[in-house]
Amino acid sequence: MISKEMIEERKESLLGDLSKVRAQGSELERQKLENIALQNALTGAIQQCDDFLKKLGNESSDVENNES
Repeated sequence: MISKEMIEERKESLLGDLSKVRAQGSELERQKLENIALQNALTGAIQQCDDFLKKLGNESSDVENNES
């Protein structure tokens, strides 16, 4: 037979589990935001490299044009 105490114990256990899952969700959300920030930083660094390469390409073209 199921008693009131058994149900209350089960409920307390479930509340504990819910609290843990919510905490994990918060941690995952924090990690997701950090990941997005890192992706943005890496994308910016790649764009900067592309810009530098473009400028170097233009400089070498300018040097070649001036040598003619």
